[in-house]
Amino acid sequence: MKYSLRHFLLFSILLTMLVIGGVTIGGGYRASVHEVEELFDAQLSRSARLMLGLVLAEANLGHVKEFTENVQQNLSISDKVHIEEEISQFGHFYELKLAYQVWDSYGNMLLRSSNAPLQPMSDAQQGYASHFINQQHWRTYSLWDSKRRYQVITAERDDVRNELVSKITLQMTWPFVLLVPLMGLFVWYFVGRGLKPLEQIASEIGSRKSENLQPLQAQKVPEEIKPLVDELNRLFESLVQSFDKERRFTSDAAHELRTPLAALKVHLQVLQTSQAAEDKQNALDAITQGVNRASHLVDQLLGLARLEPQAIRAMQSLEKVDLQALCVDVISDVYPLAREKNQEISLSGDEKVSLQGYTYPLQSMLTNLLSNSIAYTPQGGEIQLEIKQENNLVSLWVHDSGPGIPESSRESVLSRFKKVDGRTHSGSGIGLSIVKRVAELHGMELELLTSSRLGGLCVHLWVEV
Repeated sequence: MKYSLRHFLLFSILLTMLVIGGVTIGGGYRASVHEVEELFDAQLSRSARLMLGLVLAEANLGHVKEFTENVQQNLSISDKVHIEEEISQFGHFYELKLAYQVWDSYGNMLLRSSNAPLQPMSDAQQGYASHFINQQHWRTYSLWDSKRRYQVITAERDDVRNELVSKITLQMTWPFVLLVPLMGLFVWYFVGRGLKPLEQIASEIGSRKSENLQPLQAQKVPEEIKPLVDELNRLFESLVQSFDKERRFTSDAAHELRTPLAALKVHLQVLQTSQAAEDKQNALDAITQGVNRASHLVDQLLGLARLEPQAIRAMQSLEKVDLQALCVDVISDVYPLAREKNQEISLSGDEKVSLQGYTYPLQSMLTNLLSNSIAYTPQGGEIQLEIKQENNLVSLWVHDSGPGIPESSRESVLSRFKKVDGRTHSGSGIGLSIVKRVAELHGMELELLTSSRLGGLCVHLWVEV
């Protein structure tokens, strides 16, 4: 199932607007009901007090009987049809849904509207009440004077209130309903405008050729998309660096393998054309040395490739590495080579020294350091390995009694396939570059010095833990 950001935004925004609109209309409806009830209840109370005031005024003058007869006479002159006609011309139709009654304390009806029943519309209690009269729901208000001589009852049909609330709600709802499609069009348009940079970036990436790894242009990219563009540009930069390293590695490897392979070819031709047994044996020995050298070179090239930071982090995780135990294992591995040259290898320094790192790269680094020392140290020479920890600083020294490296060449020999000028040793020139790669991977500092103990090379590595 495909996931569309445009559809999600459209749906979520419109749904939010509909929910908020619905809640607003619902709240408006409830508020309208409450306010309409308050308003009409106040009108009932005001009408009752006005009617009671007129009755009390006539009573104080002693004209109650004449007042009620006059009102009743006027009401009797105009029948209901005539009243409705007058109301339709000069009044409001809602007047027919209002009623009143005036009673005295003896239960005599003194006055009533034409649409009021003959029986009391409310009980003798004072205040608001709801009653079912003539198959209609009425809201009534009963009011007595202070001496409880006269009671005024005003009433209003509930359908008047409901009709008014319905009209108010309809006036609130229909603009919102009519505007929903228009809001949908606006949301669709602005969401499309907002997603335009994403479409442009996708189009730019899609139109590129595989070899085009130039950074994306991010001058007018929104802040929300800028992290994505920055990460893509970092990815492109990392790919460019990886491809450059691969090209350099392939070029250097081809260059270094060309010499031993050419030598093997020459020795094979000598072996094929030689008649003397001694010449054939010499050719076989040379071929064996060439194969060993090529094998060693391939092993170091593969080891160098495996020491790329991306490859290391993909295969391993950081762990606590015991340096002393690791040094003991490496010394035991290379000791046969030192014994062949009658060399002495020693390990000294602090015990239980450890750091956070990758076991295989550290092992490869120590192996190359000791192998180089064994290779360049003459017969009967000495190699010293020392580990120390002072506070948060872990240091590693490798001393040998070999010829050392001139100060002018110490920087260059850390590069791949670089050897000290004038040296005829058959090494490939990768060992120290592997040491440098592992040191960088672990944040170590690397320094090549002249050994103050043995007079040869001193390799010093240190890192804070």
